[in-house]
Amino acid sequence: MVSAQGLAKKFNGRDVFKNLSINFEKGKLYGLIGPSGAGKSVLLKTLAGIFPPDEGSIDFDQNNLSLMFQEGALFDSMNVLDNTAFPLVNGRVPVANLPNSEKVEVVNKVSQILDRVGLTEATNKMPSQISGGMRKRASLARALVSKPEVVFLDDPTSGLDPVSSNIIMQLIKDLHSEYNPTMVLVSHDLRRLLPVVNSIYGLFQGELIFQGNLDELKKIPGGKLREFVSCRFDLDS
Repeated sequence: MVSAQGLAKKFNGRDVFKNLSINFEKGKLYGLIGPSGAGKSVLLKTLAGIFPPDEGSIDFDQNNLSLMFQEGALFDSMNVLDNTAFPLVNGRVPVANLPNSEKVEVVNKVSQILDRVGLTEATNKMPSQISGGMRKRASLARALVSKPEVVFLDDPTSGLDPVSSNIIMQLIKDLHSEYNPTMVLVSHDLRRLLPVVNSIYGLFQGELIFQGNLDELKKIPGGKLREFVSCRFDLDS
C-alpha cells in the first residue's frame, strides 16, 4: 500500500495542499482528478520524492516507483532504446557499451515492452524523429520496463489527438491488467479515464473532496465536483 498522512507543501508562501492524507491499495488503478492548479502534479511528485513534503509522512518504498512526467521527459540525445533502458541500467547508457551478457538481457526486456506499446520499429530513432503519440508511448514504456510496484502517470494523454489518446489509455489499462502494479493516473481526459480506473480521488484547491468509484461519483449531488466532471463526462449515462 502507498500511504501518506498529514502532507503539506508550499511554494512561494502559498499552500498547495495542507494536512492531506491519502492511501492507494496494492494492485489497484486510481484516477486523481481536479481542475488545473489543484495540486495533482505536485502531489504525485511529493509522493515520488521529487519534492520533499513540508510536513507529514509517506510510507512506501519510493525506490520501487516509476513516474511518467506530464511532458514525457525523454532525453533528446538518446534513442528510444536507451531512453527506455535508462531505469533498468541506472543511467548507464548507451546500452551498446554494456557488458555483453547484461546487454542481451537489457535489450530483451526493452524489446518486449517496446513491442507491447507498438514501437518496435522506432527502437533506434531519436525523440525528434517520432510523433507526439509515439513519444508518449516511449515514456510509458520507460515507466513500466522495470515492472515497478508503484507507477504514477501524470496526464499521459495531454496534447494528443483522440486516436492517440485512445491508444495510450487502452495500453495503460491492458498493461495494468498484465502485471497489476499500484497505478495512479492524473488526467483531465475524464471521458477516457473514468471508465478504466478502479477508484477515484477528487482534489480541489489542495483538498481531497471525493473518494470512491464511478458509480459513487455519478450519485454525488450538485456542487463544484459534479460541475467539473459534467463538463467532461456524462454522469447521467
